[in-house]
Amino acid sequence: MSVCDLASVRSILVVKLDEAGDFVMATPFLRGLRAAAPQARILLAVREAVADLALTCRWVDGVVAPRPKEGGGIDFRGITLDGLKLFAECYRAGFDLALVPRYDFDRHGATTLAANSRARLVAGFSERVTPWKAEGNQGFDRAYGLALTPPPGRHEVEQNAALLEALGARPDLGPLELTLTAEDREEARRLLGMFAGPANGRPLIAVAPGAAGPRRAYPAERLAAVVSAVAAGLNAWVAVLGTVEERPAAGALLAALPGRAIDLTDATPLRVATAVMAEAALAITMDSAPAHLAAAMGVPVAVFSCHPVGGDPNHIHAPERFRPWTGGREERALVLRPEAAVPACTVSCLAADAHCIATIDPADAARRILDLAAATRGMAG
Repeated sequence: MSVCDLASVRSILVVKLDEAGDFVMATPFLRGLRAAAPQARILLAVREAVADLALTCRWVDGVVAPRPKEGGGIDFRGITLDGLKLFAECYRAGFDLALVPRYDFDRHGATTLAANSRARLVAGFSERVTPWKAEGNQGFDRAYGLALTPPPGRHEVEQNAALLEALGARPDLGPLELTLTAEDREEARRLLGMFAGPANGRPLIAVAPGAAGPRRAYPAERLAAVVSAVAAGLNAWVAVLGTVEERPAAGALLAALPGRAIDLTDATPLRVATAVMAEAALAITMDSAPAHLAAAMGVPVAVFSCHPVGGDPNHIHAPERFRPWTGGREERALVLRPEAAVPACTVSCLAADAHCIATIDPADAARRILDLAAATRGMAG
């Protein structure tokens, strides 16, 4: 028996204060929530860094971006037209439901916002689901009328589906989804220039060398060797995506691919980066947001992960939780992992810099990526 009747709720606040990749992985949840509560006004709260993706989400009625005020309190920025006004109306009346679809450690105050939303029911995941959450979010369960403790080691899309199910909704395990505008696609093609689409019969490979921390980034010189071999095998162009911090890695890639690569680092908002991915026949990324952007566009993606084979499946770097979600088409995603942890690492990589991930053999990685390309798009040759 569910804890509420979604078909009768009038307003729902979804608090998703985390990273871009987390937002993309929550899109099946938002789609399923809308299907279960078509009459409700659904308000989405995201971080400003993710607002570009949330702005075009078709499953919600409004988007706001909360941020702490100096001296205490919260400022709200309206992201969608009338988003702030709609949030204020629902807040004054009291939300029927506030949801926090984040399984792990809440580092950006999502639970605090949900607890202070004046919602009749606050639902999310218990502080006990991971050791990191138990330590960093101790006492947070007091904020929840419903605190789930689903089985560990499942994909984030599956965990969010469990929250839907607990609310009486049908779980949505379908594909990731992002909405791009015509302007996004036009800007991507403008930036790509002659690299856009299958120029001169050549496919495009999108490469994103960046990650949230050095241990999660495959060394640039090794990545350049992999991308060079794959580009040669596919007779492909290469576009490098990322922030200004990825400029050195982009330089290594351009040096290895003279005349066949373009540097788009620090040149694309998130939706335009997604539109670049949509132009590609293949993506090569780290365990980071671009992997999920590619998956949302249905692009085959190869991901370098620092998490060793046999590592803790509930760890914050585990592919079991964070591999690109392909909606049942597992052949469209490849995760390249260390065969074993390098001492003194054990169930995960704990080094400050690229460590376990550096043991991935470039020649083997290139071979496996070419196999992925051949199996998914018939690009080889």
